[in-house]
Amino acid sequence: MAERTTRTGVDANTGRILRGREHAEHCVRRIFATRLGTRVMRLGLGADLAPLRGENLTAINVLRAYSEMVSAVHSQEPAIRIRNIQPWLIDGRNGAIGFIFGTTFYPYGHLGDYSVEEDADIRVPVTALARGSAAVSA
Repeated sequence: MAERTTRTGVDANTGRILRGREHAEHCVRRIFATRLGTRVMRLGLGADLAPLRGENLTAINVLRAYSEMVSAVHSQEPAIRIRNIQPWLIDGRNGAIGFIFGTTFYPYGHLGDYSVEEDADIRVPVTALARGSAAVSA
């Protein structure tokens, strides 16, 4: 039987090696920071949060963001499954919010093995709903 290995990657900001859950969380942040259709050779990578930029911070728009983020993560990151999301108000005046994701992490999800799981929370300050920004803060 082949040995199972966890995923390994590189932090896009620091160049540091990331393994396991740390790598999966980094990938989730990269998904949110990337607009769909903008990565060459990876047009399906990202989340379509751009239409919400500059919109009022209403319950409907927050729900639209929830839906887009869950769909993007579940379709692009096999090691993370989102169980729940809580809004996190950073700066309501400027429309800056964040999300606390209650997740289940599957260390071997990239191999199709979902028998090992860990509970984890991921805090993501999302400025994609703030005027003039489409990035995710690290």
